[in-house]
Amino acid sequence: MEETKRSVANSLTEGSVAKTLITFSIPLIGAFLLQSLYSIVDMLIVSHFAGTYSVSAVNIVGQVMQVVLGVATGFLSASTVAIAQFLGAGEDGRLDKAIETAFSFTMMLSILFTSGMLLLTEPVLKLLQTPAECYEEAWIYYVIYTAGTVFVFFYNAISSVLRGMGDSKNPLLFVVISTLINIVLDILFVGPLGWGAGGAALATIIAQAASVLIAVFHLKKIHFSFKFHWKRFFRMDKEQIGIIFRVGTPAALQETLLNASLVVLIAVANTLGVYASAAVGFGAKINVIFILPVIALNVALSTMVGQNIGAGKMDRAMEATKLNLLYSSLYSIVVCAIMWVFSKELLMIFTNDPQTLAVGANYFKGHCWDYFLLMPLGYCFGGLFLGAGRSSYIAIANGAGALISRIPLSIFLAHKMGLGVLGIGIAYPVSTLVTDIFYFALFLKGDWKKSTIVNRE
Repeated sequence: MEETKRSVANSLTEGSVAKTLITFSIPLIGAFLLQSLYSIVDMLIVSHFAGTYSVSAVNIVGQVMQVVLGVATGFLSASTVAIAQFLGAGEDGRLDKAIETAFSFTMMLSILFTSGMLLLTEPVLKLLQTPAECYEEAWIYYVIYTAGTVFVFFYNAISSVLRGMGDSKNPLLFVVISTLINIVLDILFVGPLGWGAGGAALATIIAQAASVLIAVFHLKKIHFSFKFHWKRFFRMDKEQIGIIFRVGTPAALQETLLNASLVVLIAVANTLGVYASAAVGFGAKINVIFILPVIALNVALSTMVGQNIGAGKMDRAMEATKLNLLYSSLYSIVVCAIMWVFSKELLMIFTNDPQTLAVGANYFKGHCWDYFLLMPLGYCFGGLFLGAGRSSYIAIANGAGALISRIPLSIFLAHKMGLGVLGIGIAYPVSTLVTDIFYFALFLKGDWKKSTIVNRE
């Protein structure tokens, strides 16, 4: 264990809170940005070489895969928090078991999801009301992407483990290399070879596989405690699997509800026609870019809170939370203004089609207000509660926002009120407000201050 600590672990319990938060967040922003470029590069290259129908296929399937990845991310967040708290508390034995269990659980989860999603290919595409014009492309993209789920899951598992240990730099290095591979293969497969959406999916999976191999090679080189032998992938500690299910299930549910609500919005947009489907898809990709710094700060906060709660330093955890809210709020106000003023210019990154631009600009007019203080507050509470191991609070608040307001409101405004994609955009800030209200009430309870993972009594 000591060897593992020397090689990758980084304590977030000492030094300037502001400096630590920013230093840890910056590589995360870079890694998340590059990861998001997978789907954005797919969209750009497919749009350039294959046209609107292929773009719609990539967008529809991309949202489904976000739901699947969200489940894995939710469970892995439990491992990240457990690793952070054990590291902060100096419980080396439980830390090693948490790492081994995280990788073993990921392996089994990827096998389960790959087989299940392949069996449900046609029902899922029909459920999403996939337009007939792009059904075949969507089917090919879905099957290829699903077949490579294990690589997508495992990259995220390695990154989650390293983040829990305070290492955000190595995951950035891994994804830099794989992103370059993805871009080159995307251009080759979709352009000269003309493989369309399927070529984009294949490029993404190959690139993700490369990132996993690079990460494993690095960890073996530095003698990481987990030895990446096939026999080690089926060892799960009873206590650690209990933590994964206790903390990870609500987090996975929250991610599922959040991403499922986005899939429903795509389905609502699909009923408004191909231009609306493409416009909302482009808007979603742009939103992914803008939201990354807030997400990175959220992940950094949850890790800092986890390590500091493990170390019994609640004051330091609260200082990090306040700084997180300040940084993300200032940034989000700027994003709100940019989305409002330059909506068409942002969409022109993907398309010059005048009808798609007009529809997409309407979507942004509603969506942009989600950034104005509402969304940063939600992410800040989410990071605090997750770091404390209270993921059930996150599920409650985000479930209320998605189920009570976002889905029904988007349908009502888009169809009953005749607002089209503007109504879908407006549903975002309203649902976030509902989420924030729930978060604030749970914060006032105060019982989140006691860790559910490390017993300090």
